[in-house]
Parts: sequence; structure tokens; C-alpha cells
Amino acid sequence: MIPNRAHIAPFAWQIGVTAGLLVLWQWVAVMHPAPYLPPLQNIALGYFRLLHGDLFWSAIVPSLYRLAVAFLAAVLLGSLAGIAIGSLRALEPWVRPVFEYLRFIPAVAILPASLLLFGATDKMRIFVIAFGSIFPVLLAAIDGARRVEPMLLDVARVNRLKVPKLLFCVVLPAALPSIFAGVRIALSIALVMMVISELIAADDGLGFYILRNQRLFLTANVYAGVLVIGTIGFGLTFALLSLEKRVLAWHRGWRGLLDPKGA
Repeated sequence: MIPNRAHIAPFAWQIGVTAGLLVLWQWVAVMHPAPYLPPLQNIALGYFRLLHGDLFWSAIVPSLYRLAVAFLAAVLLGSLAGIAIGSLRALEPWVRPVFEYLRFIPAVAILPASLLLFGATDKMRIFVIAFGSIFPVLLAAIDGARRVEPMLLDVARVNRLKVPKLLFCVVLPAALPSIFAGVRIALSIALVMMVISELIAADDGLGFYILRNQRLFLTANVYAGVLVIGTIGFGLTFALLSLEKRVLAWHRGWRGLLDPKGA
């Protein structure tokens, strides 16, 4: 009974604090009406209006398309390049300084240049999202490739595995825990860059929807758009954690074998 109470108490506090803040918001919105503090029912109406009908196809679907293409490209390219650089040490002196330089450039700073290169197109927005989110995956993959158990590499050498097979059958699986940690960070960056890229020269997407409603002083719709972005982020994070749990089930068992104190 005590462990159950220990788990329930924080959850109950979270629900209580959230409910209290919502009640306070609604009371202030009713008693002291202001354009920047709309009633909760107006925000809820705007939220559900976004989830179906024309707004779903003009605001949410374009954003999800850009996010999916850019994020998958960043994960694939970052993982492959990181595995290669982390495993083939001879490459590091040549490419590491370039990556270290590029990763300190804020993705927002390349928006004007991307607009000039690609125009106000999906290519521009996908490039900006991918540029901002690739470096956490790349650096995590490099670190993971360097931390591969020497025993695994020795076994691979004894069996005379060729370099491509060594990278994909030994190094990549062993580096997956580090890669997934980088992917989680990259996901949050990709969401931010998705919205920012749609604030400039856009005619669809959630960023454009929020900016347009802000200019029209439709504050409830602005908050509704923000809540939809939060919902997307929460759903994608939950899906990523579920995928990680399935893919890395072997890793927890491996750590338990290596750690004498493990379960």
C-alpha cells in the first residue's frame, strides 16, 4: 500500500495544481476580461476546431509533413555519419572541426540564407528543421560508436568482419542507446524549428496559423495552436519512448549482465 501511495501522491499534486491554475485562469478571464486572457471554453473550441475539418488539413498536416521528412532525414544522416566518424578515427581530424563549427550556428540564423537559396518552399523549411536537429543525433552517434565494448570489436575482428558489416552489425546496435538519447533532444529542436520556419513567408502550417490569429487579435486561437503543438510533441515523445523501449529491450538485459549490482 505504501508504494502505491508514493506513486499516487505526486500525480494527485500535479492534477490539483493544474486544476487550480485552470480555475484561476477562468476566474480572471470572467471577472477581468482582457484580449490576452480569453475564457477557457473559447480556447477549447479553437483547439477542437483545429483537429478536424479544413483547419486540420491546412494547419496541422503541412507541419507534420515537414517535421516528419526533416526529422527522419536528420536521424538517418546524423546516425550514419556519426557511426562512420566515431568508428573510423582517421576521419575525425578532418571532419570534427567542421561539425563543431556548424553546430554552434543557430538554425534560426540560416533562415534568411535558406529563403534566398530555396525560396518560400517546403524545401527551405525542411532544410532548416533538419539543420537544427541533426547535430544532437550526430554527436550522440559519434559518442556511442566510441563507447562500443572492446570485447565486441575483438570478436568481430576474430571473425574477420568487413568494415561495412562491422559498422552495421556491431557498432550501430551498440551505439543505439546513445543515438536514442540524441534523437530525443533532436525531436524538441525539430518542433521548435518547425514553428519558426512557418513564421516567415508561409501560407500554411501551425506557425502561420498562430501568427495570423495573433495579427487578427484572435487570442483564443493562438493559445489553441500552442496547445496543439504541445499535444503533437507529447504524442511524438510518447511514441519515441515506446519505440526505444522495444528496440533497446536487449540493452537493459546486457547492462544487467555486465553490472554485478544490476537486477
